[in-house]
Amino acid sequence: MSLCCDNTYLTDCLHLTEDLVNTLNKARTAYSQSQLLGAFTACSNITGICMDVTRITGLLKRYDALAVWDYASSAPYVEINMNDVYPIDALFFSGHKFIGGVSTPGVLIIKKSLIKSTKPKRIGGGTVFFVSSEGEWYLKDVEYREEGGTPDSVGIIRLALAIKLKRTIGEQTIAAEEMRKTERFLRSMRTFHNVIVLGAPIDSISGLFFHHNYISALLNDLFGIQSRAGCMCAGPYAQYLLGIDEEMAMQYFSALKECDGLDRSHLRRIGEYSSHEMLRPGFTRISVPYFWKDEQVDHLIQCIGFISERAADFIHLYQLNCESAEWHHCKQRVFHARKWLGHVSFTPNGMMLLEKKRDISQFVPNNLSLSEALRLADENSEALKKTVVPDGRSAIDRAKSHLRWFVLPIEVVERSKGVEVVYPTVPFQPLVYNFDDIGSKDSFETFCATNKMNGYNYDGFGAIDVKNDDDSEVNYMTMNSRWQCQPCGSSEVAECEEMRQLNDMHDDELESSKVHDDWDKRIIVRSQNLSPTKESKLPWHTPPPGMYKRVCEAIHGLEMIREGDKILVCLSGGKDSLSLLHILHFYLLRCRKNRRYEFWLAHWSFCNQLKGVFSTNFTLGAITVDPGSSAYNPRPLIEYCRSLNIDYFYEEQDIIGAAKKTKDVRSICAFCSRMKRGRLAAAAQHHGWNVLAMGQHLDDVAERSQTLDITSASDNIHYPLFCCSFFIAAFQNGNLSTMKAQYQTRDGTLRVIRPLIFVRERALREFAETRGLPVVPENCPACFNQATERHRIKQLLAQQELIFPNLFNSLRSALRPLLLVDSASTDQMRTLAIENIVKFNRSKGK
Repeated sequence: MSLCCDNTYLTDCLHLTEDLVNTLNKARTAYSQSQLLGAFTACSNITGICMDVTRITGLLKRYDALAVWDYASSAPYVEINMNDVYPIDALFFSGHKFIGGVSTPGVLIIKKSLIKSTKPKRIGGGTVFFVSSEGEWYLKDVEYREEGGTPDSVGIIRLALAIKLKRTIGEQTIAAEEMRKTERFLRSMRTFHNVIVLGAPIDSISGLFFHHNYISALLNDLFGIQSRAGCMCAGPYAQYLLGIDEEMAMQYFSALKECDGLDRSHLRRIGEYSSHEMLRPGFTRISVPYFWKDEQVDHLIQCIGFISERAADFIHLYQLNCESAEWHHCKQRVFHARKWLGHVSFTPNGMMLLEKKRDISQFVPNNLSLSEALRLADENSEALKKTVVPDGRSAIDRAKSHLRWFVLPIEVVERSKGVEVVYPTVPFQPLVYNFDDIGSKDSFETFCATNKMNGYNYDGFGAIDVKNDDDSEVNYMTMNSRWQCQPCGSSEVAECEEMRQLNDMHDDELESSKVHDDWDKRIIVRSQNLSPTKESKLPWHTPPPGMYKRVCEAIHGLEMIREGDKILVCLSGGKDSLSLLHILHFYLLRCRKNRRYEFWLAHWSFCNQLKGVFSTNFTLGAITVDPGSSAYNPRPLIEYCRSLNIDYFYEEQDIIGAAKKTKDVRSICAFCSRMKRGRLAAAAQHHGWNVLAMGQHLDDVAERSQTLDITSASDNIHYPLFCCSFFIAAFQNGNLSTMKAQYQTRDGTLRVIRPLIFVRERALREFAETRGLPVVPENCPACFNQATERHRIKQLLAQQELIFPNLFNSLRSALRPLLLVDSASTDQMRTLAIENIVKFNRSKGK
């Protein structure tokens, strides 16, 4: 049996029967020997309109076509009858959409006659009747044969209860309640001229729409109403309803897709990336449960009416993330109320949840009354004239600007100030249906937003009044981070100041580490004296010449390694720190080899100058601090370092536990970073080592600001350091600074060096992967929010590198004066940076 291979989409409900008959006739003619199959949704998950299942199934049977129905959106509400006047061949639905059906499995109902294969589609436990070394025999009962593995017994029972609840209420009762509420809802929507009832977004006086994600956020933040924004599942049908043809759809696809030249492996992205994701068309969908009371439905209607008229009054308080199309209130940049699995602990008394007391009243949805929401809108009616917002129009490429269909905060603000705003032409217009006849197609039209509500005149764009004693402009900093980055707000100053103080190793960190000083929790691996033959068999790896050359450039140019140094590599188990260990060991071998030929250097004057550089005598070891996180297990590094025959110090400290017990800890990441660096410094001095080597690379120098690793910013395992590297320091803190290539503690007893400062991350990743280095995975939930800004900068640099291939070479040259700052004191950093820049420019002038 062969199947028809053409897909035909039928979107026009008005002429569905005629179109379906024409399609079946064409298919029968073109595929006379094939089995036809018609697949339909019993109910649209976009509009909620139900199909005439019996009539359509009858048409399919007339052409001997299989009838397959998707009941996902209608199964919880309508009667399902496989053997009606015209039997259905197969249907399926999702149990989780039922009332009370959370975490229940999906269901497939199919005629047994259609299952011809005796071998299951997916072989698993419970599908085999008998097996031997010569063959296998499967169960004949198709229900068992096609469901391999352990069944979801709890979910199945829960789904059975949900279906029983539906039948107890009765499909007719549900249908009657839905019809009554639908009529009530649509009758009210008729009075809201800014609302297009197809799930489309809200229209404005400019002809543009408000973004669906903004409307969804506003419904949540003002009234606590949950909605769904986007283009839902049925993409072609949604585009049809929005008035987007195939040509326009492909233009959006071209704007939304990420550049094919971007290195996805290097950027370690989970989702598709585009800086124009906000251009994706969509709408806001709100569901009205049949079991709601009339008062609840009326409240929802009134809230939608308020949003349709006063949405512009709040838009300047929201930030648009161009990469995710999310709109967030300016005070909702951090998830203050989020609960982490890491806060859960299991004790003999049961599960305990550590919750810190936070005042989150200003961050959670307020569930305001309509009168209160109206008061807020009226109070802020004058502030738009004093508000400064970034010009978001510059975030959209000119080549893609014609695809913008939504209004921006800058346009609302300019219009409130009397500035003549030139709006782009709306690229599409949604299909508009008449309320009195849902089945008829109306003309395309754009609604004007000049309306009245509760005795007040509104024109679609409102204003917000903020009381201010002077006439100066009020800058709310409510911009997308791609439009403009700004210094921290007042609520974040204390934490950011703490981060700045944690920039590098201060002497007071040595004191702070004594709070958790427990030397009994350390493991020490000592190197052994081996014969040259055994030493040559150790699993050391030789770095590529290009990468080694970059490391030597940093070591020699900045005099990082000196005679008699005892260097400890801060080993986290990530690719960067492991690579650094192997590179420094190779450098050590080269220095030993060069010392054998020192007598040659004595005869050459210019080589005599290189004698101390290429034959430096130093000792190499490694150290790891385990902070006690269940998500990070560096213990395999103990045996690995033992196999390398080096001095290795492993310290296990319950820093995470101490952070939970310590009062007034604003950031576990900051606390953990400070304690670990203190332990590293204290351990180095305790065992007589004078240098710590860290694995930050050139990408870190360019990208990172405050959230850096003590080993590497891109290691899979994190020792978070709070350094101020170039881009985010410039964008957010307003200064030119970066992590230092090397520096010395104030007492002069310890130096910190970064030999990989001129090496690219991709080179380190390739080295670690090709040599099979034992990278230790880690996923610390305390660091989740930290990576956002760095990831954004990484994307920015990756895009620019496509245009300017020598970008990082230029950055290395530009950042060199900043890298040479060798002070551990934050107060001296800027002075030394300026002095280095002046010297650097003078040397270039010569």
